[in-house]
Amino acid sequence: MNIQQILKISADKLRQKNIPSTALDAEVLLLEALSKCADEIPPAPFLKGGVLANDAPRNDNKRLDKNWLYINNNYELNKKEEELFNNFINQRLKHKPVAYILNRKEFYGYDFYVDENVLIPRPETELIVEEVLKILNNDRREQACLFPTIIDIGTGSGCIIISILNELAKNKKDKIIHNAYANDISSEAISTAKINAKKYNLNKKIKFIRNDFEKFLNKKSIYNSNEIIITANLPYVKNDAYKTLSEDIRKYEPKIALTAGRDGLVCIESLVKSVLKIKKKYKQKIYIFIEADPDQMSRIMAISREKLANVNLEIIKDLSGKKRIIKLLYCHPELVEGWKAR
Repeated sequence: MNIQQILKISADKLRQKNIPSTALDAEVLLLEALSKCADEIPPAPFLKGGVLANDAPRNDNKRLDKNWLYINNNYELNKKEEELFNNFINQRLKHKPVAYILNRKEFYGYDFYVDENVLIPRPETELIVEEVLKILNNDRREQACLFPTIIDIGTGSGCIIISILNELAKNKKDKIIHNAYANDISSEAISTAKINAKKYNLNKKIKFIRNDFEKFLNKKSIYNSNEIIITANLPYVKNDAYKTLSEDIRKYEPKIALTAGRDGLVCIESLVKSVLKIKKKYKQKIYIFIEADPDQMSRIMAISREKLANVNLEIIKDLSGKKRIIKLLYCHPELVEGWKAR
């Protein structure tokens, strides 16, 4: 069976199971199957600058380029390729997310290993990385001797803190970080995050802590820098809303990383209370970045203002215009001045 035929048959199967993005999923899974068997694929014609070339384009990981798939749609799959692809499709027919089938998900331009012990990184979460980098990429920071500690709560795959450190290294600013911590209550999640840290040579840069985040944040030793940046992608799904989530999520993603009580704010409220207990040095800044549901933002702001004195707040919207990230600045009144909430 050739590429064109098998893609059509597979997309039809997925459609019958109400799988979204059927054609795209089939293409991605076929590319993975072909790439895993790439050494057995003979050179095929490929249009390059309007001229036929003999080499199939591949990226650094030796995966076939998507263009190769389109141009070589008459390529006949061998038995091994077809069996592997059908295995992938059968998993997807059971609503297993593509990211878990491939054990891979891109986030902020980086590939992360993922499995069913961690949430699949979402594009919305990239906003946290962007906002933290805005703070850290200020050239005046080094002149002012501001070397922050970064604490990633509920790290999961480690995608947030690893992406931040990767970007700083890319801009040769990684030395401005005093300490970097990745915390999660799940030992399996910590193991997954360590795999990703090692992939990007950050396993010695990041200190991994498996613990309840409230206990972890009580450790005095982690607050020995003049600035603290806390990133948190904590559970925020209401218990009653969990049953309305897609089958892909309910069957495969860890429930412990999704639900957070009747109002979905149990973990976020605990984080705010934990920050309140932090014994700060005089004029020490604490930035907190929290992802939540747009409908929860008003309540989170109310909780923050109620629990934290001298706190300033900012809401960051995602690409669809929805309120997605809440940014808190908690510090001495002199340092809050001039930073207006929006």
